[in-house]
Amino acid sequence: MNMIQRYKILFCGMLLIAFSGCAKLVDIDPPTKVITAEEVFNNPATINSALAGLYSYLMTNNGAQIFSNGSLTLYGGLAADELVNRNGATDTYDYQFYTNTVDYTNGLPFSVIWQPAYKAIYTANAIIEGVGNATSPAVTQQVRRQAIAEAKFVRAFSYFYLVNYFGDLPLALTTDFNVTTVLERSPVDVIYQQILADLEDAAADLTGDYSFSGGERVLPNKWAATALLARVHLYLGHWQEAENASAKVIGNALYSLASEPDSVFLKNSTEAIWQLQQSEDNATVLPRSATWDGINLSPFLRYSEANPVFQSLIKDISFFNAIVSVYTPDYYLTSSLVSAFETGDKRKTQWLDSIPTPNDEPYNGETIYFAYKYKYGMNERSEPLTQYYMVLRLAEQYLIRAEARAELDNTTGAADDINMIRNRAGLDDITVSSKEDILAAVAHERRIELFAEFGHRWLDLKRTGKSADVLGSLDYKKPWESTQLLLPVPQEEISDNPRLTQNPGY
Repeated sequence: MNMIQRYKILFCGMLLIAFSGCAKLVDIDPPTKVITAEEVFNNPATINSALAGLYSYLMTNNGAQIFSNGSLTLYGGLAADELVNRNGATDTYDYQFYTNTVDYTNGLPFSVIWQPAYKAIYTANAIIEGVGNATSPAVTQQVRRQAIAEAKFVRAFSYFYLVNYFGDLPLALTTDFNVTTVLERSPVDVIYQQILADLEDAAADLTGDYSFSGGERVLPNKWAATALLARVHLYLGHWQEAENASAKVIGNALYSLASEPDSVFLKNSTEAIWQLQQSEDNATVLPRSATWDGINLSPFLRYSEANPVFQSLIKDISFFNAIVSVYTPDYYLTSSLVSAFETGDKRKTQWLDSIPTPNDEPYNGETIYFAYKYKYGMNERSEPLTQYYMVLRLAEQYLIRAEARAELDNTTGAADDINMIRNRAGLDDITVSSKEDILAAVAHERRIELFAEFGHRWLDLKRTGKSADVLGSLDYKKPWESTQLLLPVPQEEISDNPRLTQNPGY
């Protein structure tokens, strides 16, 4: 059974997901009987429910971690210089990301990135086709445009990460089995052309506020499409277009930088452009009221919250070994990332936590730091939600505009944007003025501001050509090869479709 056959079956499951657990996104009653796809797309209520099911999948996926709810942060962080997996080489598949030696037999690229992203694309294609072919008068032009625009946004979002992790890709724009089963890999520039087209269509047709989502920022609107468009233009070196798009988002009164770093990731924060919402009513399906980033990157219990008697025992090696799996996360921050924070940076005090270690081997008294952007971890069950999963936020738009302005030789404007981010973190303005210094300052702020978020660091090193210099200098990633910048095309996909080819080096 090849990829597209699987997704046709999975889409039927998506329709079932659409009618369960989405009451907060669409206020409709679930159907009392099984309905056909044609019926779904001739009814505005069930169209909305199908879209809600797509967003539910991107965040919850019945409790499994996928590209859109945590895997990009985790595996992008390991592939870059952000994260260390606590279990080291004993966790073979994760360790391959950490050392950038992912083998083609490693199932993670398929199971957490390729397959779920294409599943989202297939579902988006089904919505685009179904709504486009709807004949019911109830499906007005406004309903049609909005639904298709949302689906195109999700398709562009999914392809953006696929193309950055795998390079050339099968470009599936239909659910037609006869077409999709024999697709060859399209070049990266062709994939990007489609991403741009989808985002431009989405930005033109999506609602400009959050009225269609009850005021919650959990559905993509016009400005989410514009924000992602700004990022894509930046990646493609379209400096003026990147500046223009980011400026539109920055200038919109809906958005403002949160006053403190700790307020950024609150649900519906003023900085949020698009967030994904956990299932607040479900106390059993992961990530519950937490996020996968909170589960992966934070410990079950925190040393900083322990009583003084307990804290005094930490330096005892026997005691520490007994509690290490509970008080340290599965993935913690590299020393190089921690040392990159400047003195007085609020992001270090508000977005990091730590635990000291014994002076004995293998800890040697080093403090273990971990990400604490998301305050809920594995030990949370059904507490009221205070944070949603942040996908797009305003700080990135300032950094996009700063980089684009620097490339356009507007160093003063670039510095102004950088200083907006630095001042929020309690830091002084930058004093550099040359284009090279400004670009270095942008790279630094992106590393600090966007750490442990959707693999930004990994993608930044790739797109700016810094991977060999930065990652190639790390002993645990040597010998460095340029082929390590792309993941292997899943072998099962090549077996199902002989027209697919493998990436070099695998």
